[in-house]
Amino acid sequence: MSSESEKDKERLVQAAKTFFLHIQDIASFTNTLTELFNRTMSTQIILMAVKEDGYIKDIFEQMLRIVKEMKSVVEAKDDNMQKKPLFSSIATAMSSVVEKSANVKELQQSAKEGFKNVPLPIIAFLLNTGNIFGSLESSLSLLIKYPIMNLQLSDLYGKDIEELSDATTSQKSPSAGPSKTTTIDTVKKLQDALKMENAKNTIESAADQLEQIVKTVGPILESLQKTVKTMEKNTSGIKEAND
Repeated sequence: MSSESEKDKERLVQAAKTFFLHIQDIASFTNTLTELFNRTMSTQIILMAVKEDGYIKDIFEQMLRIVKEMKSVVEAKDDNMQKKPLFSSIATAMSSVVEKSANVKELQQSAKEGFKNVPLPIIAFLLNTGNIFGSLESSLSLLIKYPIMNLQLSDLYGKDIEELSDATTSQKSPSAGPSKTTTIDTVKKLQDALKMENAKNTIESAADQLEQIVKTVGPILESLQKTVKTMEKNTSGIKEAND
């Protein structure tokens, strides 16, 4: 095999490993976000269940289902907030606080009570205004169309991978690399899944495609991370208001 083909094979294997690790992170952040969302919005959205013998498409379809459910909830809550503007809610709460409070201590306590429910619509407003779930839905819908989705998760990085049933993060990356036989098997499966008509170099073509998929997944992961931070920041505000 030529040096060019070897380099393309290395690119393909490395892209597959990166995609595999991205999926781990996506599953972890999606479940963290779902738990935060359920706790904050009083919903019961089912968490992702990821297994190494499961198909890649199933994983992203689970995520798409979760994103659609969250989007629906956020839009409904934001719509209710628009019917009663946020500033009106704050003004009402403030008026009530001033009327009921005779001193500074009572004012502080009444303020906590008056604003206890304000952070919830704020979260819905922030999530909906940023169109976070709408963007995620569009990206995932496009990603699912790639033919690599028909492979099993274990096909990306051979059999020497850790269990993903708990959707662990990439910090728990595989401790050992796949064997030479496993690597050859992985490359063959990836080539077949990413085969393009009239491609002169199927390994190069497969590597190009998978690297493009990894680039597509990157913004999805970044968006999830930012959304989790947004939820954590605002839920901490809710906790303080209720303490």
